[in-house]
Amino acid sequence: MTAKRKRYFKAGIEVKHTVVKISQKQLEIITETAVRTALEHLEKQKQEDEKKKYDRRLRNIKLLLRNYRSLVIHCEKLREDFLKFEDTSIQDLDIETINVETIEAIKKSKSQSLAMIYFVRGKLEAYKHSCNSEEKKYLRVLEMMYLTDKKYTIKEIADIEHIDRTTVNRYLNRAISELPVIFFGVDAIKFER
Repeated sequence: MTAKRKRYFKAGIEVKHTVVKISQKQLEIITETAVRTALEHLEKQKQEDEKKKYDRRLRNIKLLLRNYRSLVIHCEKLREDFLKFEDTSIQDLDIETINVETIEAIKKSKSQSLAMIYFVRGKLEAYKHSCNSEEKKYLRVLEMMYLTDKKYTIKEIADIEHIDRTTVNRYLNRAISELPVIFFGVDAIKFER
């Protein structure tokens, strides 16, 4: 066995060590290539992260819109429960089931729900004011689908607006695509690089 090549046995696997000599120029080329590849990978990862962030925001907006009516109902139900609670005497309460933590949890839930309702209403009001006359149709479809007291089907919206059902989906997508900047500000803008 020579000094250049030694064989080691580690866990039953033969490992060979070979010394390779490279010139300074080759080292520079290897280093430059490695750095360029690493930077390209980092840039690609950054773009993927930005896209995921944008997609997550869009998904969150859709989630808020889909649950908007339920949040409103939840807040109205809490108001009714509170009014009933006010008319109840302390002796009628089940002390074992109602405690300070329960009351605080209810208050927190109601305040978060109300805050979310006001947030969505405010942002949609801003969207309404930003729409030109041509874009109002997108807003009407969005309102019928998610915000009005009556829950409309896509077919009903299509009939009311005198459009095809696929157009209803296009209008919804168009309206929703405008909302991230209104909801999240400059963070939602995708800048070209």
